[in-house]
Amino acid sequence: MLSSHNTVLHLARSARDAKMKHCVVRGEHVLVQGTLRPASVHIRDGVIVSIDGLDAPIPEGADVIDARSFYILPGVVDSHVHVNEPGRTEWEGFSTATLAAAAGGVTTIIDMPLNSNPVTTTYEALQIKLNALGSQCCVDVGLLGGVIPGNTNEIAPMVEQGGVVGFKMFMVHSGIDDFPAVAEQDIKDAMAVMKELKKKGNDVVLMFHAEVAEPIDAAAEELKSHDPKSYSTFLKSRPDSAETQAIAIVIRLAKEYGVHVHVVHLSSADAIDMIRAAQKDGVYITVETTYHYLHLQAEQVPDGNTLFKCCPPIREASNQERLWQGLHDDVITLVVSDHSPCVVELKRLNQGDFLGAWGGISSLQLGLPLMWTEAQKRNITIGRLFEWIAAKTSALVHLNDRKGSIEVGKDGDVILFDPSAKWVVDQAKLHFKNKCSPYHGETLTGKVMKTILRGQVIFECASDSDYGTHVGAPSGLRLVPTRTQAGHRYSEPRLPPIERLNAADPDVVKRCVDLLFETAPPLFDPLLKARPFRSYEELIDKATTIVQGLNKDERLQVINAHPRIGLDPNAAAQASTLSRREQGVSDPASDPKIKALFDDLRKYNDLYEQTFGHLFVVFVAGRPKDVILEVLKERLQNEDKAAELNTGLEAMMLIAKDRLKKLHP
Repeated sequence: MLSSHNTVLHLARSARDAKMKHCVVRGEHVLVQGTLRPASVHIRDGVIVSIDGLDAPIPEGADVIDARSFYILPGVVDSHVHVNEPGRTEWEGFSTATLAAAAGGVTTIIDMPLNSNPVTTTYEALQIKLNALGSQCCVDVGLLGGVIPGNTNEIAPMVEQGGVVGFKMFMVHSGIDDFPAVAEQDIKDAMAVMKELKKKGNDVVLMFHAEVAEPIDAAAEELKSHDPKSYSTFLKSRPDSAETQAIAIVIRLAKEYGVHVHVVHLSSADAIDMIRAAQKDGVYITVETTYHYLHLQAEQVPDGNTLFKCCPPIREASNQERLWQGLHDDVITLVVSDHSPCVVELKRLNQGDFLGAWGGISSLQLGLPLMWTEAQKRNITIGRLFEWIAAKTSALVHLNDRKGSIEVGKDGDVILFDPSAKWVVDQAKLHFKNKCSPYHGETLTGKVMKTILRGQVIFECASDSDYGTHVGAPSGLRLVPTRTQAGHRYSEPRLPPIERLNAADPDVVKRCVDLLFETAPPLFDPLLKARPFRSYEELIDKATTIVQGLNKDERLQVINAHPRIGLDPNAAAQASTLSRREQGVSDPASDPKIKALFDDLRKYNDLYEQTFGHLFVVFVAGRPKDVILEVLKERLQNEDKAAELNTGLEAMMLIAKDRLKKLHP
C-alpha cells in the first residue's frame, strides 16, 4: 500500500513557507456576517486573527492590501469539481484546475472520486490520488471517496484514516465503467456503515447523482428515430422523472437510516416539493444546483452545440425560475460548478451529436461572475450569494470551521471583487486545460481582481479586461475536516491553529485535548472553560495547573488514560496513531528476544499497577524498550506513592509538549 506521508508533509511545508508573517486586507466593502461594511482583516500565519475598523493601527512590518472600491469577500468553496487526476490528465489535472479556481476567486475545491483512474473507491486508490497532488495545487483541495457495489468495507478506513470529506455514488451509469451504479441494497449497506460512523462523530455526507435508469432507457427507445443534433432530443432523453424517482428513493432510505444525504446538481424543479416535505419531516437532506442550471436555458441552446450537454440536462426557462425559487425558499442551499471537463474531441462538435457526446460543462473559473450577473437581475445581495457558494458548500464537507466566511480563526482566504466590471468571456484565455466553453462570447458582470490564500496573493488582474496572472509557487493544501484530523485514528494527526481551537465545537476541542493527553476526562471540561488560549504552550501549562488542583481519584483518571508502555500488536490496534508511533510497536512473534522483552514489560507493568494503583508512564523520547524496562524496574523501588503519581503525571505533560512539536509544527 502506498503512503501519503511524504506528500502531506511536502504540501504542509510548502504552505508554511509561503505564509506571510502578517497581512492586512482593508476596504470600505468587507463581507462580514452577511453584510458589507468598512473593515480591516488581519491575517497572521495564514489565519484571520482580528477584524478591526478600517482605520485601525497597522502592525509594524505588516503587508497591507488596500481594496479601494472593490468588495472584499471570502474565498469561494466549490464542493463539486472533477479534476480527473491521476489517469485522465489530458482532460484536466490538479495544476490547471486549481489555476482556473484561483482565477475565479475559488480558494477551495472538493474533488470528485471520478473520472480519475483509478477511481477513488478504495483506501489504496486514495493514497494514489494523494501522491498525485504533489506540490502543484494553487488552492486548497478536499477529496471525496466513491461508493460502488461491493466496496462498503472501504468506507470507514477512508474516513477515519484517509480523511475523505464525503462520498459520491451514482444511481445510473456514470459514464465510465469503473465507477458502476449502485442498487438499493448498496445504498443501504453504505448507510449502515455511515450510521455507525455517526455514533462515533465521524460521519460524512453521502452524495447522490440522483437519476435512475428506467425512465432514461424508456426515453431512449422512443427517441431512436429522432435527430441527435437537436437539443430537444437530448432533453427528452433525460426526463424529469429520472430525477424525481431517484430522489424519492434517497429520501425514503435517509429517513430509515438517519444519515446526511445530499443531492448533487439538481436539474429538475419537479423534485423541490418532495424535498421540502422531507426536510420539514426531519430528513437530513441537502441539495445543490449548478451555475449552468441557473444561467443557461434549454430554449437558448443551439442545435448541434454539444458544449451545452450535461447530465442531468439544462432545462427550460420555467424550470429555471422554479430552481431560483427553491434557493430563495432554502430548499436548495448550495450552488456549485460541477466542473466536468474532457478533451474537446469527446464533445463531438463536428458531428453535433448530443446523444453521443460527453456530458459535462467546464465553469470552475466563471462561477462567481455568472452568479453575480444573475444576482443583479434578481436583486440578490452579495451576502445571500455567498451563503450558497461559500458558507453552505464548506459546511457540507465539515470544513466550515476554517473556510466559507471572513471570521476570526478561519483561514485568511479572501478575494477582491469588482462588482461593476463588464467583460466578455474568451474561452481561449480561460485557465482550465481544455479551452471550450458554452459561455464563450457572453458578457458577464463582476470580475475577480485578486485572490488571497491564507494571506498570500496567488492571483491578480491588472484591469477589468485582463485575464490575470498567478503569483508565486503553488501553496495549496490537502484539506481534512478538523474533527477527522484530530481523531486518534487519522494517519497524519494535526492540531488546528489555536485561534480555530478557541472557536471550535466542544467535540473538536475534546479530540484535540485527547491528542495531547489521551482520553483524560478531568482535563477536558476545565480546559474547555479556560478558552481562549494564546498558544498551545499556554494550554499545556493550564493543563499542568489543573492537574495539580485535582483530587486523587481525578489524578488517577488522568494518568490511567495513557496507554501501557510496551504495546503488543493486539493492544496497539486499539491505541491512537500517535501512541503506536511513539512506542514503535513490534511483533513479539517475529523474534524470541522481542517476545521475552514484551513478556518482561507485561510482568513488570502488572507489578507496577498492583503496587501503585495506576499505569506506569514515562517520557520515552526515542529510548528502546529494554532501556524503558530498566526505568520501570527502577521506578518500582519508589516507596512514596504520591511522589510516583506526580512523576507519572509530569511525564504526561512532557509527552504532551513533545507531541505538540509533531501535531502543530
